[in-house]
Amino acid sequence: MTFFLDALDNCRSHEPAAERDAKAVDRMQAIRTRNTSIRAFVHVADSPVLDHAAQANPASLLAGVPIAVKDLIDVAGMPTRLGSRAVARVATGHAPVIASLLKEGAVIAGKSHTTEFAMSGWGVSPLGRPLNPIDAGDEYFPGGSSNGSASAVASGLVPAALGTDTGGSVRIPSSWCGITGLKGSPGWVSTQGVAALSQSFDVVGPMARSADDAGRVYRTMLPAARRKAFEEELERAARGQLPTLVFLDDASLGSLDPEVLAAYRASQAHCERLGFPTEMKPIPFGFAEMAGIWAGISSVEGYLNNRIWADDPLAPLEDGARNNLLQGGRIGLEEYFSLLNRARSCREHMEGLLIPGRLLLVPTTSTAATRLAEFDGQRTLGIYTRFVNLIQGCSIAVPNGFTADGRPTSMQFVGSHGRDAAIVHAATYWQAHTDWHGKATQLHAEQMKNLPNQPSRP
Repeated sequence: MTFFLDALDNCRSHEPAAERDAKAVDRMQAIRTRNTSIRAFVHVADSPVLDHAAQANPASLLAGVPIAVKDLIDVAGMPTRLGSRAVARVATGHAPVIASLLKEGAVIAGKSHTTEFAMSGWGVSPLGRPLNPIDAGDEYFPGGSSNGSASAVASGLVPAALGTDTGGSVRIPSSWCGITGLKGSPGWVSTQGVAALSQSFDVVGPMARSADDAGRVYRTMLPAARRKAFEEELERAARGQLPTLVFLDDASLGSLDPEVLAAYRASQAHCERLGFPTEMKPIPFGFAEMAGIWAGISSVEGYLNNRIWADDPLAPLEDGARNNLLQGGRIGLEEYFSLLNRARSCREHMEGLLIPGRLLLVPTTSTAATRLAEFDGQRTLGIYTRFVNLIQGCSIAVPNGFTADGRPTSMQFVGSHGRDAAIVHAATYWQAHTDWHGKATQLHAEQMKNLPNQPSRP
């Protein structure tokens, strides 16, 4: 059988220590071999990074589960390169989110690719472009900037991965690769030990096959008090009424691929059949306007966080990355604070729409995965994702259909700040009564059979 790790429950292990360690080593070797074709990892760990005591604890949620970590997040002894040839440092300690995963028994498999300084949604960096596992022929962009994490999950190298999301960087590659990606509320998961792009918007989020798996990984990432509150809210959501889902009219959605729109409307009808109360409303601000406000704020902060490289003409940055960073340096303080005020206004108005008991449903991306030959540098890939970061909200992207030529489509359950449990519960309920995520897994497994370097599953 081809090496293909899928659901968390199929990857957890509590064997005796010797067997457990041997399995971890075998899996790491399979990941290393398989990665030569998939290219999801920029660095595979020399040996499994794990906590033996947590591995042996039957209560550990992630015992023996290999996890890919986006190459912005520090793992002790591993390089953190930010997707750039200009950065070459080795982390001396674990980021708190990594320490939390290890305490739950996770095995850190290595560092997954990111676009340079996490600034592009296409999924290409100077250090490489991962395969989008919807097609073994390598015809499609994987999406970014958490490109390697999405590729690692979709290809079956790992059942879950960590990404970061500043304007859609967990959700865009999840959409294009056909997996589930969670962007939680800012401040819920520590970003200490995580290279910053924009402190106003950065979050660390899990990527997995399903909302249930993403939610379980998310639990392990949260500090104790927040985790307790999250789990209690999940229990209340399971006992309570389904939330009202707000869908948007065509005018509010703007320019959207017809097949993505068809999947969105079909999902609306199916949600009604599942018993979700639904409403159709316009949004108080256009997506393009909110994306523009986000771009200005993140551009300033991106420059300030990375100017040591952007201002150095000898630093080997890609021209596009350098120009984008320097553009942020040309925005003055007056304009920056004006943008922050506009962002506050957007949040106030959107929170009027996203009252407790109500979630917004929007497409994740305007198209399914784009062919490599159809690159468009002027296209805003985060048109439906940036606004969530702008309003300090939370969102989970889930598969919701396929195009005629077999590419997954995706939609988001969006909530206001602190509604993390509500969106995870709603998405999990949706997936319990649909099988788009299961069909995407089948597509991935079938495509991966056609790749070389296929070790048997340990």
